[in-house]
Amino acid sequence: MNQRTKAAAEQALIDLIRKSKKERDYYKGRLIKAEGLPAPKQHMVSAAMKKLDWYKIQLIDLEGELEILREELELD
Repeated sequence: MNQRTKAAAEQALIDLIRKSKKERDYYKGRLIKAEGLPAPKQHMVSAAMKKLDWYKIQLIDLEGELEILREELELD
């Protein structure tokens, strides 16, 4: 692989991580406390919490993949 191809692969993964962080922050910002909300609204809070947990796992996996990519391609 040439240097340009390595940089493109790394940048694609970095962009995906950045996008996932923005989406996670969106759900974090929309999350409100469930105290005093009617049952249908609590369902929305529960769904947002599940989405936040999913993004947390996704970001950990993506950052691990980036580290592996850098090691395999001997990037800085």
